[in-house]
Amino acid sequence: MVKQLAHPDWVRRFNLFGAAAGDARAVVDLDPDALLAVARANSGLSDLGEVDWPGWTETYRRHLAAIDAESELHLLGRVATRAEVLRIVQTWLRLQQHWRDTPALAHERIDAPLFVVGPPRSGTTILLELLALDPQFRSPLAWEALYPLPVAEDPGLDRARRREFAECEQEFWADIDPDFMTMHELASDLPCECVHFLSYDFAGPYWSMLYNAPGFVGWQLEHLESLTRVYRLHRRMLQTFQHGTERRRWLLKSPGHLQTLPQVFAEYPDARVIHTHRDPAKFIASLVSLLSVLRFMRSDRVDVAGLGPMMQATYQMFLEQVMRERADGTVPNERIVDSHFLDLMRDPVTALQKIYSQLEYEWPAGHDDTVGAYLAAKPRGKHGEHHYTFADVGLDEASVRATFASYVAHYGITRE
Repeated sequence: MVKQLAHPDWVRRFNLFGAAAGDARAVVDLDPDALLAVARANSGLSDLGEVDWPGWTETYRRHLAAIDAESELHLLGRVATRAEVLRIVQTWLRLQQHWRDTPALAHERIDAPLFVVGPPRSGTTILLELLALDPQFRSPLAWEALYPLPVAEDPGLDRARRREFAECEQEFWADIDPDFMTMHELASDLPCECVHFLSYDFAGPYWSMLYNAPGFVGWQLEHLESLTRVYRLHRRMLQTFQHGTERRRWLLKSPGHLQTLPQVFAEYPDARVIHTHRDPAKFIASLVSLLSVLRFMRSDRVDVAGLGPMMQATYQMFLEQVMRERADGTVPNERIVDSHFLDLMRDPVTALQKIYSQLEYEWPAGHDDTVGAYLAAKPRGKHGEHHYTFADVGLDEASVRATFASYVAHYGITRE
């Protein structure tokens, strides 16, 4: 039987205000043009950058309209969505101004970035954090991804204020669902996924992770050119973070890059990629459980039983697509190394040293102790255990193993 999701009492009571008013839509408006007008009034800016970023405005309008019409948001979901969209659009307006005022920024070199990609729940996050301990690397932190431009003149106050603002879209998620931290730790000062700064384009992967909006997904499949714009934005955001600071090798991560490796290499021909692997019977049910909770934070209508088979088919397609792309030269296989979850968990230092050797990076002196100390301060299950079963998410283990058999055999993945 599929596990029933439940809200904390404070969320349930808050959402009753929407029911009491007759319709949460009557309380919180998500009309795209109305929010655009508010963002322009709040920022005092009007240029959405359509000359440099053609299609951005249409994508924004279509995606937000689809979220409003199809995602069946509860009141808290509508409040959070409105606030986040306003933050995104106002920041986008400020970025346009900043980029015009700082033309040198567009000439910042982004040399040979390193991407961590792989299925969610396959060790991408802990691998990112362990790699980020090495000072040769630079990862975007959550607070700068969400607030990439200064909000105060004093540097110390500015940093503190941006970290504080970022709490509402990092730590607050765990207040909405206390089990969330057992699945995925979010914190304002941790290295973050690229999805957070790609959220400035509504064609990016962030929005589809949080909302069920099939109408927009169908439209985007007919307009895949928007992905080129997304990766242009990716570079421009790295240039924005880097400008005026020491240049180091960028360390980046997102499971979302798995489906767009050709676009990654088109934008960054000198990139290197670490492709993570794990027994699909372990990651797919965990992924569906995580996505269900993320969407339940915003909507009471989460079809967990339907989401499970959908993600099973989706990740079969993604993983087999990458197998073909690496084999036929669509992406440069020589620039990709593989990392297995069990190897990383069994002996983190040895697994990392193997990755460094394959990438021809220098292992820093004393780095064994640095990695050991970090892991000792962050034991597995620090925030509790994430409990789930195949039945909880509408999946069948035998079906999952059959679906991913070729992927498991191709990479020699050990069954857990």
